[in-house]
Amino acid sequence: MPTAAAGADAYRPLDRLLHRIALGSRAALELSFDLERARFGRAAGAPALRPPVFVTALARAGTTVLMQRLEAADRFASLHYADMPFPLAPNTWAGLVARRRRGVARTLRGHGDGLEHDLDSAEAIEEVFWRMQCGPDYLTADGLAAHQPDAPAMAAFGQFMALVCLARARHGQGGRYLSKNNANVLRLPSLAGIPGAVLVHPFRAPLEQAASLLAQHRRACALAQADAFRGHYMRWLGHHEFGAHQQPFLLPGQAPPQGDPDSLVYWLRTWCGVYRHLLDQPASVAARQCFVDYDRLARGEDAVRAALARQLALPNGLPATDLRPPKPHALAQQAVPPADLSAANALHQRLQQRAQATVPTA
Repeated sequence: MPTAAAGADAYRPLDRLLHRIALGSRAALELSFDLERARFGRAAGAPALRPPVFVTALARAGTTVLMQRLEAADRFASLHYADMPFPLAPNTWAGLVARRRRGVARTLRGHGDGLEHDLDSAEAIEEVFWRMQCGPDYLTADGLAAHQPDAPAMAAFGQFMALVCLARARHGQGGRYLSKNNANVLRLPSLAGIPGAVLVHPFRAPLEQAASLLAQHRRACALAQADAFRGHYMRWLGHHEFGAHQQPFLLPGQAPPQGDPDSLVYWLRTWCGVYRHLLDQPASVAARQCFVDYDRLARGEDAVRAALARQLALPNGLPATDLRPPKPHALAQQAVPPADLSAANALHQRLQQRAQATVPTA
């Protein structure tokens, strides 16, 4: 286990080998999940009865901050850094390392955005499950394709949620599953079919979010070039949003974004594609969606926080801690084709209208 930080750069050679074996092999993932179910499946019981919450959108929309604030607002159960490198066996792994665990100082994560984490921080690790369960159905050479997990896969996911809730119950959490997983935009109808599920979609102003994506793509590529393990680590976790192993979402009725990923317009087109997909869901999915204007939320608008707390049935509301407006990106000042900017602005207005529909007027 890392001794000073929770990110990929903190792993020693032996830790890296363990992660490569545990996360890089589908057989190892399946074995860890089978062992977890055999040992703790009865204790976990049926899938969590409280409605789960899935934070899913395009990256750089405030998803991490939002997930962390939600976890602090209720007895949510999320995967944590401490569950690595066996996220599909959180109870088994916790038992193995309980006596070895040491205090871990909080450290800045590798995104360069000022957010800190430690072993107890919730993180976007859920995609490891879907890669193990359904990888051949959506991981293609051209990108990540939308797919509908079959009944056995959804049943296994229900077991997985229950096991995560059981693991967090040891620390006074649990009972309501929470995940942040941007790749869940590929399987919205299946998640919306889970009783009571809420799909939370934060968004930001298009040029600012696109500029943040471009900056993170360049940063991640540079870090992976300096240390190949970092690129592999992100790929094992199913993070293809940006970086050395970046792949586009292949969404129904849409062509993949065109252009160079090292350009602002590429990420603006990616923004348009993902949020158009989220807005154009059928009624069965739309009934479960909650759009969040992160720019307004981060400015501290009480009405936005209250509306989100109401939609998610948060008993103590949503704390305003750590909700702060992102710094403007200089990259957002780069020129983009007028047609792309016009399309993005029109979509942004639609998103604001959907979000506003849940916020009572003063």
